[in-house]
Amino acid sequence: MKLNSTSKYVALALGLTITGQTFAQENSDETQSTGIFEKIQVTATKRTESIQDVPVSVSALSGEQLDALGLSDNAEITQQIPNFQVNAWSPQITIFNLRGVSQNNFVDNLEAPIAVYQDEAYVSSMNAISGQMFDIERVEVLRGPQGTLFGRNATGGLVHYISRGAEDDFTSGYLEASVGSYNRQSLEGAIGGAISDNVRGRVAFRHETADGYIKAMTDGPEGIDPRAIGGADGYGLRATLEADLSDTLLAEFIFKFSKDDDVPTGGYVFENCDFDADELCPVDASGRAIVTGGVVSGDPHVHMNDTRGFLNRETTSATLKLTKEFDDMELVSITNYLSLEKNYLEDGDAFPAPIVVFGQDMELNQFSQELRLSGNTDSLQWQVGGYYMDVEMDADALTIGAPNIDLSFELFEAGVISAPTVFDDFPFDGRSDREYNLTVENMSVFGQIDYELATDLTLTAGLRYSKDTKEIDWVAFFSSDQQTTLIPYAATSSNINSTNPNLFNVFEDDEIDYSDYAARLSLNKKFTKETMGFVAWNRGIKGGNWTLSSGVSPDRFVHKPEVLNSIEVGIKTELTKNTRLNATTYYYDYTDYQTFVAIPPGEVSPNPQIGNSDATAYGAEFELVSSVTDNLDVLLGLAFSNSEVEEIQAGGLPVINAEFPNAPSVSGNYLVRYYTELGENEIVFQFDGAYYGDQFLEVTNGPGTVQEAYNISNLSITYQTENWTISLASKNVFDKIYKAYSLDLGVLGATSYYAPPRTTSLSAKYQF
Repeated sequence: MKLNSTSKYVALALGLTITGQTFAQENSDETQSTGIFEKIQVTATKRTESIQDVPVSVSALSGEQLDALGLSDNAEITQQIPNFQVNAWSPQITIFNLRGVSQNNFVDNLEAPIAVYQDEAYVSSMNAISGQMFDIERVEVLRGPQGTLFGRNATGGLVHYISRGAEDDFTSGYLEASVGSYNRQSLEGAIGGAISDNVRGRVAFRHETADGYIKAMTDGPEGIDPRAIGGADGYGLRATLEADLSDTLLAEFIFKFSKDDDVPTGGYVFENCDFDADELCPVDASGRAIVTGGVVSGDPHVHMNDTRGFLNRETTSATLKLTKEFDDMELVSITNYLSLEKNYLEDGDAFPAPIVVFGQDMELNQFSQELRLSGNTDSLQWQVGGYYMDVEMDADALTIGAPNIDLSFELFEAGVISAPTVFDDFPFDGRSDREYNLTVENMSVFGQIDYELATDLTLTAGLRYSKDTKEIDWVAFFSSDQQTTLIPYAATSSNINSTNPNLFNVFEDDEIDYSDYAARLSLNKKFTKETMGFVAWNRGIKGGNWTLSSGVSPDRFVHKPEVLNSIEVGIKTELTKNTRLNATTYYYDYTDYQTFVAIPPGEVSPNPQIGNSDATAYGAEFELVSSVTDNLDVLLGLAFSNSEVEEIQAGGLPVINAEFPNAPSVSGNYLVRYYTELGENEIVFQFDGAYYGDQFLEVTNGPGTVQEAYNISNLSITYQTENWTISLASKNVFDKIYKAYSLDLGVLGATSYYAPPRTTSLSAKYQF
């Protein structure tokens, strides 16, 4: 389904505004909420407000709603939020996609255009996002540029996880155990309460293990990796301490630690194609693989790995928040330290031969400090602040096999290596190791006002000036079975010395100094007590970076920053006492949208590359939440999108007018929850899920990256007493087979990673 103009969306939103006013005027009594769909308080403007009063396209899930949906991983929140998807083909990395805005890359040094915050602290690395989710107060998802208040890399939106704090004076907690398909087992719990008159604390944990759902091929060659992929083995801990240092000074300290231990990785399958005599796929004029349907292994949930992949990861985070109250002002300080250590290896080719092996090791240390002063008068609310962040990353990446074929020929022609290395028998064993140190420093100042022009009309104006300074020290080495000595073949200019005077490529651009502004201007109209509408312009920014692949050329080494100008029109209304309808339409105009492809122009072997292209998009989201009766809750979501990326450099002719990845023209979500009494207790039946239209999973729009329309449904039955909750649930109950990720590798074909089949779980939770 494709819509041809934004006018249809705008007209529909305006029509809903009028309808909402009519219904709200007829139902102007004090509103009520029942079930799990109470009105949520959010901090989308860095102030606590009802979600219905915020002039931002925001969706939120409370902790109770997350429990009802059976969500226990940070990446699982997308299904009940319109125009929101996730790419999570590997346990090491999570890529969120809002309104089609994402950067589906797998390179450690790059940052995503969807900013992620955890307890008001920015998370700079996509490697630190995935993980176990437990004892959560709520999750907020803000669509559209959010750079004015939240800063860097929020071009497409923001995801904010808020943990349950230590605000309770009374002792409370829970313990929950769960078992499920593929030997999944988990145990989590929390306890908190007053430690003294002025100090409160809370501790929470979760531990989970699971076998994978992507099984090893049983009839493959001897020595094939026998491990199933798609499982888990890790735990997370969190401790929170809250102290009243005085009547006007509150301190909150949050410590988090998580660990993943030898989690299996890989699990890709090749899409079928008509292989030639060299076992290469045919490609179209743009170098994209032409596939014939189905997968080479015959079963998308069977892998053919011959390399033992793994993820080992430790993440530590400490946050100190100080809040000082004055007569009519509030001063907030948020200090955060984040460290991440990761070792990662995967079989990246989906064949029982070492065609592509990919690995990344990384240590990251991040420090950030935010100061924010806010206040209000009768007609004005204001806030100003400053932000500082320092990130240092020491990393190395390796690629073995086919991605180094072109590089090997170039090194041979340049006289750097000898002929036997180039013409080695299949499988090709050339290896590229890239070592680098990356430092990032960001400083910004920001301010925003909400000025009441009239009793029912508010103007919001915000501005943020941000300065990024990035430096990289990078060197790449080549080796093989014949060439066992590491040969440096490319480096940034700072690495030229007596030990490697004859580098094949020298890259001069090892520093990026970038400064720009993010801005917001909006009008918020209160039509009635129950209905508000807004129109907003937002300007979002995201800095440039480097492509550190094995075969990158100097002209593709650095990519430019991107700028997004967004126009939004939205309404939020309460149609009845227990029914809410929110709708937003948007138009995006991108300058230098950052594109990620694995088949760079003019090359045979795949290598990840980032480019730039102008782009436009438009669409709409609708959310209906209703407690129809005391026994029935309903949530419905609907989203439309249309996008166009002007030109993408792939492996041949440019791809013209491509669509954003993970951006179906139509998608929707649904949830029906019915309560019935059983004696003095309660049984809850829930049916929920999501529908996604046809979409491309990669910006090149290659035939092998198409995911046709599909629906995922989930079913659960829950028995609840005053203290106990026992739930039997089935996810993907109709056992739909669909791709979670695809990567076009040109003549090597297209690889895919398929999402889990039907799974069943049983959980028991005791609350006190």
